[in-house]
Amino acid sequence: MGLFSKRKKGDMSEVLAYNKKAVSYVVERKGSEENVIGRTGAVSVDDEKLVIMCDGHEVVRLSVEGIVCAELMSHNGADIKGVDPETGQRRHIVIHYGIRR
Repeated sequence: MGLFSKRKKGDMSEVLAYNKKAVSYVVERKGSEENVIGRTGAVSVDDEKLVIMCDGHEVVRLSVEGIVCAELMSHNGADIKGVDPETGQRRHIVIHYGIRR
């Protein structure tokens, strides 16, 4: 599978790789703007959704249907594009990994 390519139907391996990853901070990109939307948390993935929790509350929920995930070239984070199932809005998220203790 190439960089930024959509996953094949039923192939969860690429998305499941992010399950239980520790997150240092989360950035949402909107056009040319980047806003930090959470710090210190983790990623949770199941068959239907990818959820990012920071400081004890949910900052991002994306449907795994049509999600596009790519590791950053530095290997210290991931670029994730997907649809929020509640609003139907397309979101562009960048997570930066933290160190799990």
